[in-house]
Amino acid sequence: MNTRIVLTKRPAGWVDESCFAVEDCAEPVCGPGDVLLESIYLSTDPYLRGRMNAGPSYAPGFEIGRAIVSRVVARVIGSNNSRFQPGEIVWGFLDWALRSVAPRGEGLHKIDPSLGRISHSLSVLGMPGLTAWVGAIEIGKPAPGDTAYISSAAGAVGQLAGQFAKRAGARVVGSAGSDDKVAFLLEHCGFDAAFNYKTLAIDRGLREHCPQGIDLYFDNVGGATLEAALRHANVAARFPVCGMISAYNEVGDAGIKGLQALLTKRIAMTGFIIYDHVHKLAAYQARVAPWLRSGELVFHEDIVPGIERAPAALIGMMKGEAIGKRLVQVGAE
Repeated sequence: MNTRIVLTKRPAGWVDESCFAVEDCAEPVCGPGDVLLESIYLSTDPYLRGRMNAGPSYAPGFEIGRAIVSRVVARVIGSNNSRFQPGEIVWGFLDWALRSVAPRGEGLHKIDPSLGRISHSLSVLGMPGLTAWVGAIEIGKPAPGDTAYISSAAGAVGQLAGQFAKRAGARVVGSAGSDDKVAFLLEHCGFDAAFNYKTLAIDRGLREHCPQGIDLYFDNVGGATLEAALRHANVAARFPVCGMISAYNEVGDAGIKGLQALLTKRIAMTGFIIYDHVHKLAAYQARVAPWLRSGELVFHEDIVPGIERAPAALIGMMKGEAIGKRLVQVGAE
């Protein structure tokens, strides 16, 4: 029998494991033109929380009783499609299941093994990496002498956004939720400064570590962190807004205070969805893969084994327990 993770109910407030079920299901049938896949890695991502509701505007909500879907690295184990051969490794938006079918092979992307670990297609060389590049470089436009502040800096996106801004000449400051994460940023990612926002108030941390103000704020968090960044922003600061994870499990919308700073400081705040930039992925990979191979770029993956642990892994990621990109490994490389 196959195994999959399904959504059993829509969460109200914080999602918990009662919203999921691990269930046996029939083996998928590979029809004409289809590709049969064996999952290797499942991606856990903050945006999945929104899809457990009705869904954000750019992605439909998950159906109750149906499998969770996210980016998955998988091995082709059967194919009725001339574009894919058994043994090839691909990624696509697939069910959280041990085995699944891609109808007509649509949405599958072959992974070039020369680029690095196959898991990297879900992390540093995939959407998190491209998100960091688009936000930090294309929207944030860091320049020598700038101060860049990255929230959730030890996460899948934040650790790269800081390193990219640093390569562009900026002084980089990060905030994270544990001393271990702060040490990771300072010792491995080359951040100039970092602080634990749970033990040092954000305003005080920004006063201490960004004494000349903020020119670029990469927002992964929203809420009180965004409000503090607005207070410490310089004139003409750039705020690429990647996510607002502090609000994903909240009921209602508390709003953001201090938005008048957008006017008085002439701040450019730009929200972006990475699906609008997927066409840039190949060029991004060609640029960044050599840095990764040479060790110039550091990236950490947090890998949880076992499909049955996927719901807990997702919830733990939302609560900030992982350093780097959290993946669930359900098959052998």
